[in-house]
Amino acid sequence: MRISIGDKVRFLNEVGGGVVSRIEGDKLLYVLDEDGFEVPSLKSEVVLVERKGGSPIESQPSSTVEQTKDGYEFVESDEEGDPKLILACTKDENLAGNVKMYLINDSNFFAFYTIGRRNKEKISNVYNGLIEPNTKIQLDNLAINFVDGTEHVCQFLLYRDNKEYTLHNPVVTSFKLAGSKLLQDKNFTGNDYLEEKAMLTYLIKSTFEKKLDQLSTSDIKKILTEKEEKPKVKKQVRRDDKEILEVDLHIHELIDDTRGMSNKDMMEFQLGKFHEIMAANKDKKNRKIVFIHGKGNGVLKSELIKSLKKKYTWNSYQDASFEQYGFGATMVTI
Repeated sequence: MRISIGDKVRFLNEVGGGVVSRIEGDKLLYVLDEDGFEVPSLKSEVVLVERKGGSPIESQPSSTVEQTKDGYEFVESDEEGDPKLILACTKDENLAGNVKMYLINDSNFFAFYTIGRRNKEKISNVYNGLIEPNTKIQLDNLAINFVDGTEHVCQFLLYRDNKEYTLHNPVVTSFKLAGSKLLQDKNFTGNDYLEEKAMLTYLIKSTFEKKLDQLSTSDIKKILTEKEEKPKVKKQVRRDDKEILEVDLHIHELIDDTRGMSNKDMMEFQLGKFHEIMAANKDKKNRKIVFIHGKGNGVLKSELIKSLKKKYTWNSYQDASFEQYGFGATMVTI
């Protein structure tokens, strides 16, 4: 939807909004909030509330425009999807030893929430309210030693406003934040929700995260082992008849996985296959072998010719049929 200077907008991922004061390029605009501050934002991260002069907004057939108590409007998606809520912690750059806590609703559901601190069998309510779909709110800014080891108990009630939805039972879950982890930079990573690096704790997991949880320790070790295994050798011969033996030396035809291999490693592997085939056929007089190396930058072909001139001087070689192989193959006659 086109947005112009003077239009009233609301932030999708933050509380608040205001009037568009200026626009730069196709993606960036500035919003003048009620305190008189200009807030830069991407056009994709705001929703139009009201046109300049109070003119109505065009209706959108594939979604529903909802209005909240603060007077702003947002679009409720037709797609239901999975509910997913996350607690995010970021380091306060201005106050060492503090963390900012955010509640992120990465779903198309509304969620009533309560978050309290557990003291034995009792809960002290700390945060509560309603978080809208696909938004985040800052819950607090606290000293790390204040949250260290404290169990927080969360309750969520999910619903959609003007859309049909699958009923989800109320969710009760809990989390603990370890001060030792909050003090280590390595535990804060880039994410899709905040500009700062954050430590994420999933409070309601989507289907994908649930499937990951179902993997046993042995499953995870198996996956890691498979990644570390040496590349499996493919069958390098594509055609083997009495007249011509074809050997494709393209690296993807020789091994399944080249991750971790340098160009030098791959070249040595290809040359190794060349020598292997030559050794296996050294006693087969008049045997014709076509080595398919591709045109590329000519390095592999050059290395093959060097070997043929120095090590296999009793064999003859020539360019293979252009009609069949283009300029990317060399035929050796034993």
